[in-house]
Amino acid sequence: MSVIDELKGLEDRVAQRMTELRPLVDEYRELEQVAQRLGVTPSAADTPSPPRRTRRRRARTRTAAPASAGGRARTNGRRDQLLEMVKARPGITVREIGSELGVDPTSLYRIVHRLESDGALRKNGRELLPS
Repeated sequence: MSVIDELKGLEDRVAQRMTELRPLVDEYRELEQVAQRLGVTPSAADTPSPPRRTRRRRARTRTAAPASAGGRARTNGRRDQLLEMVKARPGITVREIGSELGVDPTSLYRIVHRLESDGALRKNGRELLPS
């Protein structure tokens, strides 16, 4: 077996292992975002940080809205998505929205509460309705 063949085999094994690990890395990053929104800060010594990707995926990118008073640019994007879904389907639940957006519904309750406070939507039991 030549050195080139060995390198190609190694390349294939690395690519296969990266494919296997991708879902775990994605889940870890989502958990980091949720923890940050909740104000949970894990000890740096307990949780090693995975290396960041240099290439971004286009499928999940969102247009960043201007930062709100809390300094969170992404919240406005999720806020707009949530409002659009409520307007398109009055009576939709937070759980259904979370499922369709592919996010944990608990991450949406703060946004729903803020929209309700702002008068942008109202709740009837579990149903969300446009105001």
